[in-house]
Amino acid sequence: MATPRISRVPIALAIVVLMFLATLWHGRDNLPQRPMSYIKGKLPLVVRPSFYEIADSHGTDKVQSHHYEQMYEHRLAPFRDKKVKMLEIGLGCSMVYGPGASYYTWLDYFSNVDLYYIEYDATCAEKWANTTHDATIFAGDQASVPFLKEFIAEAGGDFDVIIDDGGHTMDQQRTSLSVLWPHVKPGGVYFIEDLATSYLPVYGGDYEKSDTMLGDLKDMLDDINRADGHPDKSPISKDVISLEYTQECVALTKRPDYTTPVTRKRGNRLGRMK
Repeated sequence: MATPRISRVPIALAIVVLMFLATLWHGRDNLPQRPMSYIKGKLPLVVRPSFYEIADSHGTDKVQSHHYEQMYEHRLAPFRDKKVKMLEIGLGCSMVYGPGASYYTWLDYFSNVDLYYIEYDATCAEKWANTTHDATIFAGDQASVPFLKEFIAEAGGDFDVIIDDGGHTMDQQRTSLSVLWPHVKPGGVYFIEDLATSYLPVYGGDYEKSDTMLGDLKDMLDDINRADGHPDKSPISKDVISLEYTQECVALTKRPDYTTPVTRKRGNRLGRMK
């Protein structure tokens, strides 16, 4: 009995498909400006480029000199395919590689992002704003309460994500959090990078000082973990449902609408607001 002949057509087709996919993958870095946007929102998360892959392709220090990838992948994945309103403080004008690394990262990572930036270097901010239509850029000092209030008045609130990667001084970090926190949506996340500056005098930090960004964060930890007895040390603790840390970075998650903040009165047991 003659041996059945095996068709070579399926094998040839499989080889062609594999060669095409390999070419597409290795050639993605040569695509203009937004190399991964062609697959954004079209593939399931498990086979899409990770935050690390996207950020590394654009050269941002978030994953090169720093190691924020696990924090951002973990905390931002739930927002990836939703409509997201996002603010980042710091366009990157002072970086050696110049502005735009995180800008392209966010555009590639999220499927639908309404992106805002605050940048201290007005000349750089104006120049960059004239070259892009995918973000709204404001020039100003994040340590200025009047400026931040003007920003909110113009940009509106209800941010899903805010990232402070600005000047890193104590005044800048602490002022920005106090003014912008009320404008984070319930369930939204506020990230603060470069927390090591809380220990550096040049940024207004010190190992012995309590009036630093990390000092404020420690107060929040006290507030949300103690059982009873004292008023909150931080005015925003009642709205913070979690603080999550990685090396030099924290994510503050705002209490969702469906939970009620606790009230604490001196000498009383913890109670829920009714």
